[in-house]
Amino acid sequence: MTDPRLLPFDNILNARDFGHYQGADARPLKRGKLFRTAHLNNAKAADLEKLKAMDVGLIVDLRYLSERERQPNKWPDGTRTRTVAFDATRTGQAPHEAFMQHDLHKPEDAVAYMMGNYAQRPDHKGFQKIFKETLDHMAGTGDGIIVHCAAGKDRTGTLVALIQALLGVSPDDIMDDYMLTMRAVDIDSLLSPAAQAIGKRFGRDYDPESLRPMFGVQEGYLQAALDAMGDPVIYARDQLKFGPQDTERLREQYLA
Repeated sequence: MTDPRLLPFDNILNARDFGHYQGADARPLKRGKLFRTAHLNNAKAADLEKLKAMDVGLIVDLRYLSERERQPNKWPDGTRTRTVAFDATRTGQAPHEAFMQHDLHKPEDAVAYMMGNYAQRPDHKGFQKIFKETLDHMAGTGDGIIVHCAAGKDRTGTLVALIQALLGVSPDDIMDDYMLTMRAVDIDSLLSPAAQAIGKRFGRDYDPESLRPMFGVQEGYLQAALDAMGDPVIYARDQLKFGPQDTERLREQYLA
């Protein structure tokens, strides 16, 4: 049986509805409002028609500028959609790409990088800025949203977990949604082609297995970010200037 959280796109990876959970006060999240994907550069005509039908009012693009320039999003014409982009003034290589170029040699290197990266993200001023922009827009409009980065799992997973936590989704369900990447994406089929492409780009050989911890997800990754946040309502109040009254407005918009 097909998982109803998975969205049937032809060329957009890791596309999911992350509203299939119970939130605060035993109220379910609204379905058809909260979406997460990988980047949208590969979207073809049929994908664009599906995106248009989703009636999304906000795209949250968590990729660095260099990533957006290399793989610009495709989006259907004639929509009212606003895009907020991460750290729009930053130039140069994305940090995870610099790590792969210079410091990735074995799987243990990748795991250590991922754990540290997740733990640092909640305190990163650039991420805090786009987290707040996203939450303010959501609380003010109730729009359908798409949150995405490159693969739709790490940066996306952190913001999605925060949104779900503020809506009252249980920690177990938040982690289950995060780990769904391992079913939504065939990681094994990506490793060898990715190792070849990255090797060609950076001029050295890569063991495909060294990439596995970066192409998949592990519970410890997201837990590192959640531990860094602590209580999500207090984190939103103190770090994002998104207070408890804002959280209540968010819940009124997205809880059924």
